[in-house]
Amino acid sequence: MITGSLLLNKEIELKKYLNRRLKRISYPLIFFTIVLLVFTTLYEFVFSFYWYAWMIVGVVLAIPIMNKFIQHSSEKEIKYYLVIFIIFSVLNQIFHTLKVYNALDISFFYTPISYLILGYYLFNRENNYSFKKTITLCAILFAISTLLKIAIGNYYYTHDFDTYLDLSFFQIIQVSSVFLFIKTIYCEKNNILYKILNQNTIKKFILSVSRASYGMFFIQHILILYYIKIQFMTLSLTGTQTLLLILILIIFVFLISWIVMVIMSKIPILNKICGYN
Repeated sequence: MITGSLLLNKEIELKKYLNRRLKRISYPLIFFTIVLLVFTTLYEFVFSFYWYAWMIVGVVLAIPIMNKFIQHSSEKEIKYYLVIFIIFSVLNQIFHTLKVYNALDISFFYTPISYLILGYYLFNRENNYSFKKTITLCAILFAISTLLKIAIGNYYYTHDFDTYLDLSFFQIIQVSSVFLFIKTIYCEKNNILYKILNQNTIKKFILSVSRASYGMFFIQHILILYYIKIQFMTLSLTGTQTLLLILILIIFVFLISWIVMVIMSKIPILNKICGYN
């Protein structure tokens, strides 16, 4: 969504764009794929980046095409696209959860590329609500969508409530709420949250994490899929202990991944291929 808000409705020179963007995503992908192949050979454990890394490649290739759509579309036409995206996400959620086979082809609209357009639209849409109302509404929507996702998922006792490529209707609400929450903080510069985030040290940290985020994705998979998973999957924990462990591991994996990326960015040659951009 951030990519959509920053790159869409811009003048893109195709050759220059592809040369720059493909290098930024392909070099780290090739490098960490080799690393995972080494890990797989040494530990006899199958590692994978799942769908996200490959989706990024597809999105980068699609941006020039989606950019033309945005440049030549009215706000009403963009809304039309997003309405279909949301309707199909609801239908697909129902079909997926109830395991109902259908022949309705919704793949054109129901893809991660739609998040690009959603991000662009929400970023450029004028907000008619006050700062306090927007922040409160975003927090409420995020909480409700999260609780509903948990409740319905537990009712069906299955992970099948999650949809392929994170395109669940509830996940669309979750990410849109977070996106608007952050946008509102940075647009209304007199609020206390903006002043905290705009402090020099915190701003540098946010920028560093932003630059490291692509490489952090690869590092996290190596940490989670082997070391952390092996250590903690066999533990017998209460619900409270499990929740605390998850929170601790989130912070731990985040910080370790970021630190590793910062170190790699200081090493010649590695700084070109590690994903720190």
